[in-house]
Amino acid sequence: MKSRVSVIIPCYNTEAFLAETIESVLAQTRPAAEILVIDDGSTDRTREVAASFGARITLRSKPNGGPASARNLAMRLATGDYVAFLDGDDLWYPEKLERQVATMEANPRVDLLFSEAWMFRDEEGERRMLRKIGYTGDPTFRQLLFGDFIPNSTVLLRRSVIGRVGWLNEERGLIGVEDYEYWMRVAYHGALAGLAEPLGLYRLREGSLMGDGREIEKGLSLALAALSTVESRFPSMWEEAEVRREALLARLHVRAGFAWKQRRDWAACLSHYGQALRHWPHPRVLRWLIAASILPKWS
Repeated sequence: MKSRVSVIIPCYNTEAFLAETIESVLAQTRPAAEILVIDDGSTDRTREVAASFGARITLRSKPNGGPASARNLAMRLATGDYVAFLDGDDLWYPEKLERQVATMEANPRVDLLFSEAWMFRDEEGERRMLRKIGYTGDPTFRQLLFGDFIPNSTVLLRRSVIGRVGWLNEERGLIGVEDYEYWMRVAYHGALAGLAEPLGLYRLREGSLMGDGREIEKGLSLALAALSTVESRFPSMWEEAEVRREALLARLHVRAGFAWKQRRDWAACLSHYGQALRHWPHPRVLRWLIAASILPKWS
C-alpha cells in the first residue's frame, strides 16, 4: 500500500500568503493524502482564505495558543504514515514530497528527514533569493546542541515517532524554538537525515525582526530555554553527547558577542564575551574571543 502523507499548516494572520502556500502543496508531483490547515486564532481573513479551497483541505480553528498547539492539534487529526510541516507563509518546490518520501522509504531507520531551503523576500513584485539555509552534513543530536539547523517547513516525520517522542511542547516561553526543542527530542530517541538540496522556500516577511539587534538577545534566550527544557528531560545528555556544557554555553555567548560586534555595539559585545569567560574560563575561550574579534565570520 502506498504511504500516505499528512501535510500540517499552522497559520496565524497569513491571509496575504496562505493561498500560495496551499497551492504549492496542491502542485506536488506526489499528492498529499490530506492537508490540515489550523487557524491559530487569526484576526485577519486567514480562515476565509483557507475555506476558499473547500474540500481540498481540512480546516480547523482554535484560540491562539502558538504554533506548537496548532501543530499538535493537526498531528492528532492526521491519518498519514508521515506528517510534513509547512508554515502558513512558506512554500514548497513541486518535487518536495516525492523526493522525501522516496528517501524515507529507502531508509527505514530515519525518523525525521529535512532538506535545505531558500530564504527569500518579495520586493516590489519580484522574488529575491537571499541565501540557502539548512545544514545537512552531520544531523545528529550532538550537532543540534550547537544550534538549530533544520528549516521547519522542510521536515517530514514518521507519524509512528510521535508515540516515542510525544507532542510538541506548548509552553509559551518556547514559542519560536518549539520546533528546535522537538528536533532535539526526536534526535535523542532516533535518527535524522538531511537532503543537501533546497526543496522549500522560507519567506522573510516585511517588518520581520530577523537580523535586528533585538533578536540577538531573544535568539540567545530562546536557545538557552530550549536546551534547558531538553536537559530537564535527559539529564545525562551532555555526557552521552560528549559535549561539555560550560563550553557550549560559552560558545553561545561568544556567538552573541560576535553578532553585536557586527553591529558595532561594543558594550553588548564585551558583555557577552565576559559571560563566555565566566561560563568557562579556559584558554580555548580566549582563542574563540580573539578569532571572533578579528575575523569577518565566526560561528
